[in-house]
Amino acid sequence: LAMGGLGTAHFSLGSNTLYGETDFLLWDSHMTEKTAEDIDVFHKQALLGGERVPILFGGQWSNLEEETGGPGSLWGGDRMLGHGIIPLTTGYNQVETLPVATQYQECDDNVMELCSSRANENKYHNACWEPRRDYEPETKQNPFVGGMASWHPGDRNHQFQSRKSILVFLKAFDAAFDTWEKGLDKEGTPLQESYWHVGEDYEKFHSDFSSHLNGVGLNTTACEKRWGALDGLEKVCRISMNGMAEFTPINRGRANSVSAHVKRASNGYHPIDWEKEPAYEGIDILPLIWKIPIDQIDLHAIAMSSAYAPPEFDDSIWEDDDDAESADSSRRERKMTWKDSSDASVSSIDRDQSHLRALTDDNKVLPGLGWQLTNHFVTGYCDGSPMSDCLRRPEDTCLLSGHNDGHAGLSGNALSGWIVINVPKVKEGLIFAKMEWWHPRGTDMEITKDWTEVNDGIALGEGRKLGGNVKDLPEDFFLDIAVNGKITRTYNYEEFKVLTKEIAYNQAFYPFVNDESLVTGDEPEAVELGLRIRSESSPKDASFSLTHIYYA
Repeated sequence: LAMGGLGTAHFSLGSNTLYGETDFLLWDSHMTEKTAEDIDVFHKQALLGGERVPILFGGQWSNLEEETGGPGSLWGGDRMLGHGIIPLTTGYNQVETLPVATQYQECDDNVMELCSSRANENKYHNACWEPRRDYEPETKQNPFVGGMASWHPGDRNHQFQSRKSILVFLKAFDAAFDTWEKGLDKEGTPLQESYWHVGEDYEKFHSDFSSHLNGVGLNTTACEKRWGALDGLEKVCRISMNGMAEFTPINRGRANSVSAHVKRASNGYHPIDWEKEPAYEGIDILPLIWKIPIDQIDLHAIAMSSAYAPPEFDDSIWEDDDDAESADSSRRERKMTWKDSSDASVSSIDRDQSHLRALTDDNKVLPGLGWQLTNHFVTGYCDGSPMSDCLRRPEDTCLLSGHNDGHAGLSGNALSGWIVINVPKVKEGLIFAKMEWWHPRGTDMEITKDWTEVNDGIALGEGRKLGGNVKDLPEDFFLDIAVNGKITRTYNYEEFKVLTKEIAYNQAFYPFVNDESLVTGDEPEAVELGLRIRSESSPKDASFSLTHIYYA
């Protein structure tokens, strides 16, 4: 799940939910992650979380083989570079004689402009709009998607890399079928479970791995050397973490966002009331010029071909489903679940609650009215898959891009009041966050720009800025952290600024809760997390943007 200007830490720290269950996982973040520690936490969280044990491709493994039981215990490999596999492009006429999938990939020195030029139309299949009958863009569309840097590989190269992975899977399927045939020959039908069930292998792997990390391997890993600098965060190297995020793409789309877990204020206000609806829905229409010529092999058409009639989808089964944590097999269910939380608009909220002023209690943890989504550009369902439907606002100038890369945040300042977040399934008593401390500032936040009091005086009854100067937090900045309605921790200015030091590429993380006695039973429990910013001297500059929460 690639994002501009970042590595993998912001997702891998909540791998169990933000990546979700995986059978195959590829690390490919060479541009932004150079050290073993970054890759180690990516791999460890993938192996510790969920029911399955993924096959790992890409990135150095550090001591994973030893930690998981010795040689042969770890499932993984990598793709060959493939230089020399693709036929050489030598000229304009010659390239048309090559298979479509191999054209303009490797060029002769005399015609390098055909493969590597930034503006080369052959390197990028690139368009911003294709006319459709059900929607006409309100904003003029650009001719091409931005970001066509000369050092970016282009979609032809991405296709080549993905097809190398597909070959690995096809070889694996072929070997599996051979094993099944031998099993049928030896023991007859039906095929015995021992030939295709891997549940016991998963359980043994998880048991051996966890025992090592929490036993003889404790405090010895590359991961712990990096993350042990922050209170409790070394645990991410030996226990499975969950996460929620405002960044996209993420597994299950907005259902795994922080917003989806935020508690509404007593008058109905919710930060998601700032969410915009997509301008249109449904799959995008691809430009006709991208059509594979009839005399060429069309792998997509082959994969889609079937002798079976398409199944009918029954929408009614999701109408009463309010459980945002269940059934991650249906995109439509996830979208329905998310929309359920945004049924109150800003205009419908009762802001005249002067009759409640007598109930004011400065330390009562009640959802405030001043938190909002900022830097929020994507719309729709953004999970990084080919079926995602992102960046479809009426004002967007390249609707066909389907851009998933969104860096939104839940922003607040010292006038915003409390933000109360339901953190589900907490067992280890560990909760921390990724935040961007450098914004917003002053009147950047639309909702509080004219306020002079916390929550606008209403008492309640129940992108990174690069290349410029960052305005510091006021010295009387405080951050209160509450658990289940009680303040358990407060950071002052000095304590908070120490945490702003980046521990991963362009990322800093903030411990909130590290209390193993928080949950005493055998089963995980939901915890209500509250955050409040305070400052008397400059309340609009005492602010940050909350982007991720991680918990175990």
